[in-house]
Amino acid sequence: MIAFLKEHSPFLLALLTVAAAFGGTWLGSHIQAKGGLAQAKAAKQAAETAAAATLQAVREQSDRSAAAAHAAAVRDRRTAAIADLLRATRELVRALDRQYREPGNNATLNTLYEACIQARGAVELCAPTSLLPAVKELAKTTRHLSDLAHERAESNRAMTHLHTLERDGVDSTPLFRAVAALETFRTAALADAPNALELHSLAEEALRQVPQLPEREQVVLLVDCYYEPLLPALARHRAEHHQAMNDVIDQARAILGVND
Repeated sequence: MIAFLKEHSPFLLALLTVAAAFGGTWLGSHIQAKGGLAQAKAAKQAAETAAAATLQAVREQSDRSAAAAHAAAVRDRRTAAIADLLRATRELVRALDRQYREPGNNATLNTLYEACIQARGAVELCAPTSLLPAVKELAKTTRHLSDLAHERAESNRAMTHLHTLERDGVDSTPLFRAVAALETFRTAALADAPNALELHSLAEEALRQVPQLPEREQVVLLVDCYYEPLLPALARHRAEHHQAMNDVIDQARAILGVND
């Protein structure tokens, strides 16, 4: 064996050199290949992480856009509903105010009432609950104005007619007597005075002395004496309504994010 190795040592050394070189090359290639696989795996993981992050960012942006669109739609709906309520209320109140000067059209008033009710319902459906007490107060003060007009507008027109007669050249003495008798009766009626019935008769007789005044107007003037004077009552109800309207507007501006 030793003789064989000595005899073939040059060949064996050459073969060993080749084997060592091949082994080194193979080992280097194997290490390089493993490094390449690791790099490829790392690159794949990085790409997957980046893709996931991008997808998440897209989803978050989409969610933010959807939320912003929804908020804008809700805001627009609230703005329109509140504006409709304010408009409908103002139109009704203007119509009620006109009744003190001229008879109102029942069909028109009913339409305006219905518009107010529908507008209020729309606000109640889409507005925050924080606004609803103010909306309720607005509806209440509007109803008070409506009730007052229903009770007092006709008598106010009759009193205006009574005062107009003086300007038309009618003898003013019966007119003054009628106005004075009505005021005296009103004071007694409101105080529940024992002579209220007697004063009612005197006021009724004083009105009869103004034949230019229709009987219907005489009756409503007498009935009106059971109420407080119209002007302070009307001023009080208008002030309450004005305050309620301003409260709705102020709270609506805050809810809608309107800044001066």
